[in-house]
Amino acid sequence: MKSQYKLTLWRYLIVLVVLLITQVLFYLLNTQLFNVDSFNAFWRICVGNIRFALSSLSFYLAPFLFLALLPSPLQNNKIYRIITTIFYFLGLEVIMIMNLIDCGYYCFTFKRITCDIFNYLGVGGDFGTLIPTFLHDYWHIVTIFIVLNVLLFYLDSRLRKRYFKKAEKDKTNYVANRAKILFWAKHSIVFLVLVFVLVIFQRGGLQKRPISPIGASFYASTQNTALVLNTPFTFYRTIGKPALTIKEYYTEDQLKKIYIPISYPSQNVWTDSLFTEIPSVGKTNVYIIIVESFSAEYTGAYNHTSKTYTPFIDSLAKHSIVFQGMSNGRKSIDGIPAVVSSMPLLGETPYITSPYGQNNLASIASILKRHGYENAFYHGTYNGVMNFDGFGKKVGFDVYYGMNEYGNNKDYDGNWGIFDEEFLQYTAKGVNKMKQPFTVTSFTTSNHSPYTIPKKHIGRFPKGPVPYDETIGYTDYALRRFFDAIKDQPWFKNTIFVITGDHSALNADDNFKTPLGLYRIPMIVYSPMLKHGVVSNQVMQQIDVLPTINDMIHNNEPIFAYGRSVFSNQEHFYIYYSNSEYLVWIGDFVSKYREGYPTQLFNVKKDPMLTTNIATKYPDKTKYHEQLTKAIIQQYNNRLIKNKTLVTDK
Repeated sequence: MKSQYKLTLWRYLIVLVVLLITQVLFYLLNTQLFNVDSFNAFWRICVGNIRFALSSLSFYLAPFLFLALLPSPLQNNKIYRIITTIFYFLGLEVIMIMNLIDCGYYCFTFKRITCDIFNYLGVGGDFGTLIPTFLHDYWHIVTIFIVLNVLLFYLDSRLRKRYFKKAEKDKTNYVANRAKILFWAKHSIVFLVLVFVLVIFQRGGLQKRPISPIGASFYASTQNTALVLNTPFTFYRTIGKPALTIKEYYTEDQLKKIYIPISYPSQNVWTDSLFTEIPSVGKTNVYIIIVESFSAEYTGAYNHTSKTYTPFIDSLAKHSIVFQGMSNGRKSIDGIPAVVSSMPLLGETPYITSPYGQNNLASIASILKRHGYENAFYHGTYNGVMNFDGFGKKVGFDVYYGMNEYGNNKDYDGNWGIFDEEFLQYTAKGVNKMKQPFTVTSFTTSNHSPYTIPKKHIGRFPKGPVPYDETIGYTDYALRRFFDAIKDQPWFKNTIFVITGDHSALNADDNFKTPLGLYRIPMIVYSPMLKHGVVSNQVMQQIDVLPTINDMIHNNEPIFAYGRSVFSNQEHFYIYYSNSEYLVWIGDFVSKYREGYPTQLFNVKKDPMLTTNIATKYPDKTKYHEQLTKAIIQQYNNRLIKNKTLVTDK
């Protein structure tokens, strides 16, 4: 048994080292997203890494450890050893693969992978066809995986050869003593002690509750918590977790006084004076353009430098109302419900894939349909991706146009869908045939990994420090051609356009790497009816799009919306959820709220990285932020669970 104990210990340590190596790779491949500014910060991250790593190992290696440590005569049986080794490598491979995948995937979501990844990747998407693309794009990670496996298999074969030989020498003594009570008692006690130790490792210590992803905040700032966590841990700790739970922070009467997800018509639409003709419901067309992975950094309208990858959008912005745009999530599946239905992501599971995805929910399409609007949703990728077509139908879009309807694969980019230039021309032809008034939502495709552009345009657009600078230039060109195709149409002059992004992306400029900067997207309202352009300091998040449009066209009916019209006298705020933390931004102050922990407060102007907690200095403001955050959470959770997500629901 001594040889078996030593072999098991070596194997356990090897998996621990592999996990830590992949943690280092995770940092090196995403270093621009983190800020480890002192040795103390580095040391605390290292300590936290060990704690979470031991928890992951104790979970994924549990079958192997049970078989390897169990005091049994079968320990010298070859088949038993083979089975034990299989479980060892299964645990090792799962741990290694998960962490290596996040080395490439993390920069798209800014959070470690959780168990909802299967819902996200499996919703109507042909993920199998994308695997070759991912392997190609992340060949360096695949290479690391292969090299590590070769070394690990070689090392394990040497260890097995060494310790199994020793075990064979001890076999006679083991067989002779296996019937002795003392022998069995000794190794049974050792087994139970080791199991107890491993359970402690899995729980993360002797505290009352096992560690959870939120515990990483004790070792690092919000920006760096992903360095403390490991993907195997965040995955297994979210298995079987309910998306939402009923909250009872306030009574119904108290809740109504703090926050309700109803947007009321505004009596202060200051844009009226900016229009040559005041927009009105039933007469003004509404067109929402959502650009894939559209960071505010790409545009001169927001980065305030001469460096821009979107000359057309910049030219349009000069004649538009430019708001300070913010996304409410990090993925397309988060952004679409936020923009068209004012439904943010305030939990671990995207709304579309959550148990509440079949709730009754309104949208820009269903609201304006009551006023005689035709509607359509255009998205150039393959039908069914992330179930956008099903979601669109559920919330009131009558028609959806995707790759199937386009019907010409010669313009297929080989990965995600039809190139933007061709699909937007197809969109223009379709919209030109629609009867006014109408509302259309267009979602572009090309600015997505692997960032492919048509061969005829290679070398045409400027490249920058991130791989999609050239692709966003291509999308900007495609939008220019789209506007050229519609600008002379009778409906064009009577239309309000909202141009925004589904989420931000990896940024190069430090100003866009702050906790808030990572969520900055363009939010541009354009109309030929505008007299001149305006740059507003007002923050406009994705969930504000629906109520803002409702106000602009003077639709005098309240609508269900978690956001607020930018023209409304109701409380303006920005909110996002990530890694069990709710961030709320009001004016100069940002708060962070976690269930069961004191609310933190920061001055975003003086402290853009949100490192200095000033909650004790401003207790009243902190209390107000916490009160509003809890009210939003209670309204969000309880209404989704009870399917009360229409304006008529009480």
